[in-house]
Amino acid sequence: MNVSLTPELEQFIQSQIASGKYASAQEVIVDALKTLAAKGHIVTAVQPKTPEELGWPPGFFEQTAGCLQDDPLVRYPQGEYELRESLE
Repeated sequence: MNVSLTPELEQFIQSQIASGKYASAQEVIVDALKTLAAKGHIVTAVQPKTPEELGWPPGFFEQTAGCLQDDPLVRYPQGEYELRESLE
């Protein structure tokens, strides 16, 4: 992968190498990406959370939405509607 950097970023990477902390630009960038990942700025894998992990009480959805499982939805007659002139 090739990445274009601003002159300021290139200078920063060179200064990190010159300080002796890093031996190459690749080490600087890898360390920076690891830092971002550790802070949560980079999501490596999304794990779905359970309702309990999201703060819902245990069995909440089974007790609420689950109780409507077999009840049919019924739309009762609404009566007659007023007829309006059509737009042409």
